[in-house]
Amino acid sequence: MAYTSRGTSEVLVGGAQRQMFTINLEKGTVVSEIPTDEEVKIIKRSTRHLVCGMANGNARLLDMNTFDVVKEFPAVHNGTVLDMDTHDNLMISCGYVIRQVPVANGAYLTDPLVKIYDLRMMKALPPHSFPGATFIRMHPKMTASAIIASSAGAFQTADIMNPSAIQVYHANTHTFLTALDLSPTGDVLAMMDADGHLQLWSRSGKTNFTDLAAQVDWPDPYMPKNTGMFDADYTTPFNKIGMPYYREELLSAWPTHLIFDVPKLPQRIDTDTLAKAAQAGYAPYNRRWPRNFVERTRATTAPGLVPAPKFLSQQNQDRNKTEKQIAEDKMLFGDESTRMFETPPIYRKPTIKYSRFGVEDFDFSYYNNTNFSGLETNIPNSYMNPLLQLYRFTPQLRNVALMHTALYCTKEDCVICQMGFLFDMLEKAGGLNCQATNFLKTLSANPSAARHGVLEDEGPNQVPYNSMMQALNRFLLDQVIADHKSLNSQENMELPGVITTRAIKSQRCMVCQKETRSNGDVGAIDLLYSPKPVGKPLHTFAATVKQSIQVETTPKGWCDKCRRYQMQSSRKHITNLPDVLTFNATPNISDQANNLPREYWSTPGWVPDKIGFFINQKHLNAWQGADLERLIARNNQQLDLKVYELVGFVVEIKEDERKHMVSVINVGHTEGGDAQNWHIFNDFLVRRISKEEAFDFTPKWKLPSVVCYQLKSDRCHIDNSWREKLDTYILYSDFPYLGYPKREPTVMPLDSQTETPKKGMKIALDAEFVSMRKEVIEVTADGGRNLIRPSRLGLARVSVLRGEGENEGAPFLDDYIATKEPVVDYLTEYSGIYPGDLSPETTTHALVSLKVAYKRLWILLNLGCVFIGHGLLKDFRIINIHVPKDQVIDTVDLYVLRSSQRKLSLRFLAWVILEQQIQTETHDSIEDSRTALKLYRKYLEYQDAGVLETVLDNLYSVGVKSGFKVPQLEDSGVVATAVPGRLRGEDSGMIRSETATPQPRGE
Repeated sequence: MAYTSRGTSEVLVGGAQRQMFTINLEKGTVVSEIPTDEEVKIIKRSTRHLVCGMANGNARLLDMNTFDVVKEFPAVHNGTVLDMDTHDNLMISCGYVIRQVPVANGAYLTDPLVKIYDLRMMKALPPHSFPGATFIRMHPKMTASAIIASSAGAFQTADIMNPSAIQVYHANTHTFLTALDLSPTGDVLAMMDADGHLQLWSRSGKTNFTDLAAQVDWPDPYMPKNTGMFDADYTTPFNKIGMPYYREELLSAWPTHLIFDVPKLPQRIDTDTLAKAAQAGYAPYNRRWPRNFVERTRATTAPGLVPAPKFLSQQNQDRNKTEKQIAEDKMLFGDESTRMFETPPIYRKPTIKYSRFGVEDFDFSYYNNTNFSGLETNIPNSYMNPLLQLYRFTPQLRNVALMHTALYCTKEDCVICQMGFLFDMLEKAGGLNCQATNFLKTLSANPSAARHGVLEDEGPNQVPYNSMMQALNRFLLDQVIADHKSLNSQENMELPGVITTRAIKSQRCMVCQKETRSNGDVGAIDLLYSPKPVGKPLHTFAATVKQSIQVETTPKGWCDKCRRYQMQSSRKHITNLPDVLTFNATPNISDQANNLPREYWSTPGWVPDKIGFFINQKHLNAWQGADLERLIARNNQQLDLKVYELVGFVVEIKEDERKHMVSVINVGHTEGGDAQNWHIFNDFLVRRISKEEAFDFTPKWKLPSVVCYQLKSDRCHIDNSWREKLDTYILYSDFPYLGYPKREPTVMPLDSQTETPKKGMKIALDAEFVSMRKEVIEVTADGGRNLIRPSRLGLARVSVLRGEGENEGAPFLDDYIATKEPVVDYLTEYSGIYPGDLSPETTTHALVSLKVAYKRLWILLNLGCVFIGHGLLKDFRIINIHVPKDQVIDTVDLYVLRSSQRKLSLRFLAWVILEQQIQTETHDSIEDSRTALKLYRKYLEYQDAGVLETVLDNLYSVGVKSGFKVPQLEDSGVVATAVPGRLRGEDSGMIRSETATPQPRGE
């Protein structure tokens, strides 16, 4: 940039494009555009010309008025121009040269010669020698004096007419110099390094920056009048102080042309890039951005997700999507022009907001309009959600987990059973939000999980999520293998062949040549990246996988023959590949620091959607792309070729300074055929994305953590035969916790011969809960209360009653759940659970594990039973099970007016409809479930009689009179009822007197 002939009102600017522009500084507009055939690196103004340093190393003299090329000096530097300055009729420049030497073939090196030109005579003068010259400034008052500096901090003052008259200095900097300039007086030299440190140098100690300096006129200090003390504390509002009256425009009302956006400091150059630039002052092109790309350091909009949805209680009844909602959907993907360096909202971590109605009032459908369910956050260790989603959409792993779960397994901490429960819940939910509460709770209680470092630590030593996710992948695959061994079943013997790579590990002493062999089976495979070959392309993904599976190392180990530690040659010989291959994409911390994995993954097209393997004499061969297609076309079954298809990734997302994990998965197998259907699973945010978006790892905020491939032949193999192999023994047998007691005395077990649960069989259910964690409430400055995190409830008791047959209303399950976690509040008034009821040492009830109680409900669900109860939606949520709508009869939805949204309590309905008092002292799950069953029978009775609408109208009339509250037992007199008299054997009337037996009186 340089001023034109019009003085300080107009500048000529150039840059990394083939145009220059003249800009009027007073109007802030572009006046004209001057095309060029080369990029302009620097522009300086001399006495009669504008001097341009070009990207090809040439220098051009432009006319100040017409900007035509007057003279061009070719090949001033045969690389490019670094810096340039002029004074009077002298021009001096430094730059790069291209050296064709074996050590640096075609590399840029700093030109050891500083070039000097006489612009009046239009000829070159003898050059000045200064190795590594990067910055040049001519002295503004001394015609032939110049300051020449290198990026390492060395600089000299030189007389270009007298090469022997030089003085050398060195600046004390820890990093490279990034800028250098000289004041207009020539008294002060300023240098800036890569750490942002500024050094000022002066020869005579003077610090005059300008020749015509003037004293700054400061305003007179304002002396406020003594108005006395003003009593104020933290409760005093600011508007009480007030402001004086004014008739003139305030000084603070600055005009717009005097308001400027304060620029942000440039992004700090990372140490790895600086280390690579130690010799020449430039770094290799990282291929993640276009060349000469300038990164934005300030976002134009506030970070975060698109505006959060309204709570369900605040929304209109019309659920049609508005234009605003459609626009917000587009906003999720962000601005295409900034996505390379700004995380789009769809990848940012979503948060759940709570109203006074709790999490049930949050609109999860705003974030998910697909048929695939997401997983909620705000649960300890919910960072595991993306990996669980990836496992769920891997058909073979899903099939094995559900088959194991359906069989007879009562191991309390069985991880594969919890996987099966979770996968089944996600499939049944069909797009509704779910929680992995039971799975995460089971895994957190596993002592091996803490040793493997897969549990979140709220302290300062939190391990990065990327490392934890890859450790979790290894741990889960090993753990499901260990859990399956506890169940001896023919259906469960295939699991090792699904996820385990069979191998033999041979280790040979490099001194005595003794060889030993051992089992080298592995579940998750760590990808090993080779450094980029000089002058050659990166290794393909297939080659990287091959060297990672068939790894060869030279560790130091004990040799029995040599009787000492010796260097060993270790190698794996693959004997069989599994149906599912999972890879940890960035297992090596040092590789991450060197950006080696990113260099591979950011290469477009590096990761294939298909990869093929075959084993030839224990040697693994890997193919991809066109080579794989040719091999498939001519394969005559002589090769045991296994073709794997990409299932998806778990991806690390960097959001400002925070990181979290998402999964990107191809769910095409759910539609059948070879369709590609990629979705992003960002906790409970689920959206469809393009295949190009899924495979794009060029943005710096996106890096894969776990990669999963499965045999292409198993792509659509969804096995649901487990539903026909459900082991129902657990419904008829006792599973006491620690041996005693066996069952509650009120329980009448099912008869396995005459009372086998089947599809459509009606059962009544109710559950009681205790508080495991208190709610977190934020009190605002105005006294308002915001629910930050609701309390966490745990299942304490679940009762299931017969809903039909001779023994209708008789309980066949009444399980108290043993808990190892500390209980914060037993909620005895609402749960009927007392301290000590859930502890094996003090309880008098029949305790079972959570696994047994849950599996009983899960089996009843998958047998097709219909659940009857009151407020079952909340019960199912806390139990962590999803029951389809066609298997739920909820009395809270039966007794509701179409014109009202009020939900009536079970106690109120029992008082009005059944004329019974329940929950007088505390709650009992058997009583509550039996009451719900009676209410359902009454509902059918009213429906058959054609008086349902009348009953509902009368029910709400009674509710309005009583405030929808049940009177206390001490009140006597009359009992309110909504039942028409003809259904009670009376002629008419809504209120009947009870003189013999006192009854609650409705008001």
